Amino acid sequence: MEQHITKLSTAAKELYDQGLYRKALDQYEEIVSAGVKDTELFYNIGNCYVRLEEYGEAKLYFERALVFDPSNTDALHNLDWINLRLADALIEPSQELMEWLSELFRGTLPEEVWMVVGSFVLLFSFLLLLWKRFSNRKINWRIPFTTSLIGIVLLSVGAISRPKITKCIVVEPNSYGYSEPFAGGKRIILLSEGSSGKIIRVQGGWSLIAIGDGRSAWFESEQWKRIYPEYQLK
Repeated sequence: MEQHITKLSTAAKELYDQGLYRKALDQYEEIVSAGVKDTELFYNIGNCYVRLEEYGEAKLYFERALVFDPSNTDALHNLDWINLRLADALIEPSQELMEWLSELFRGTLPEEVWMVVGSFVLLFSFLLLLWKRFSNRKINWRIPFTTSLIGIVLLSVGAISRPKITKCIVVEPNSYGYSEPFAGGKRIILLSEGSSGKIIRVQGGWSLIAIGDGRSAWFESEQWKRIYPEYQLK
């Protein structure tokens, strides 16, 4: 599998360098379909969409790149560039506390590292307790208690660092918001490509989305894509 992914990545880069951006995108999307979640991969996909002048999709993938590495300076730079060109896009929804903490911890260490280190610390605490129980040596109870506490904290940080993102982006040229989840309802909002919102509820092929100015409306789900996970709204 790894060899196949490397082959696809090489082919995608060659196609991109030749200016065949749609074909390069097909190769990158095949890598995504294989379950790869990587900041560099999403950054490269974003660049393909920039070249194709599909700025809503480009913004989506630069945002995804930052989910897996908030310190990706290239993605940050390109995202700023995209936002300048999406002048009609609505203001960003505010970031919630848990989203901010998740991004902070993920920017320090990947989620998997927090979880692995925490698990090892708890395993060490368990072994200390076994040693205390079955050996003749005396071990101060504060040592396994402290290491257990540290392990629990590390696991908690790992759980918090897992992306908890409800943010989504308009990937179509325009998206109408309705008062009810059906096309016959009253149109109350029109959002342009690249506008962002947060998912409140999903019903059938419709999503109730809150936007940055405090309003909310029902939008057709296919016109929006989540930042995380990397699938269309369901």
